Amino acid sequence: MGFNHHHCEKAAIRTSNAGVEEAMNWLLSHMEDPDIDVPISQEALGADTLSSVDQSKVDTLISFGFQEEIARKALMASGGDIEKATDWIFSNPEASVSSDMDATTSNTTPTRIDAGLPDGGGRYRLIGIVSHIGTSTQCGHYVAHIFKDGRWVIFNDDKVGASVNPPKDMGYLYFFERLNS
Repeated sequence: MGFNHHHCEKAAIRTSNAGVEEAMNWLLSHMEDPDIDVPISQEALGADTLSSVDQSKVDTLISFGFQEEIARKALMASGGDIEKATDWIFSNPEASVSSDMDATTSNTTPTRIDAGLPDGGGRYRLIGIVSHIGTSTQCGHYVAHIFKDGRWVIFNDDKVGASVNPPKDMGYLYFFERLNS
């Protein structure tokens, strides 16, 4: 449509990512605003905006492993929708890169939390696989193949059936059970 990237970002933020049409309408009605070319920043959006995001939703995103600041920005950009916020984080990887995080992680020494647990045998059995059905990660969905009662079963949304040939070489997640020696 000929709008510059900065203006499009500002329109998307100001409309809480409600959609292309809403962003375009906002942009068309605000092209003459004196601050239209002011860079997007926390100050331009209002420092209190980040703190006004629902804390329980921030906590949910933190439990997914995201940093609090990124969770707040994502929720703000997505109108408070957790699913859209998660998608926003993955679609904006530069937003989650933090030089503070790099410095912190490089200086941390992992601690053994299982120091008091006995070390069992080294034999395991595959008991579950999560795989993807579809042409790409943007299309399709994930299913689970579980070894249950001596046979493989596929769990596909609300359907369960026999998994004749589970895709053991194409799993995203593998679940193993330690065998007793």
